[in-house]
Amino acid sequence: MSEQANCLQVEMLAELKKQTALLERMEKQQGLLIQALADDQAEDPDATPATYMDGSPCR
Repeated sequence: MSEQANCLQVEMLAELKKQTALLERMEKQQGLLIQALADDQAEDPDATPATYMDGSPCR
């Protein structure tokens, strides 16, 4: 019985490692997204936008 328990523990550890790797990957991608969104912000938040949301220039 202890051999089966050991096998189960090994399988659980492998799954936890996979899950941890996925979470770390998500964390990195979300960090990059947040940085990209921060870089995309206008320097003056009160300034009139130069483009509309569809990308066409404001007149």
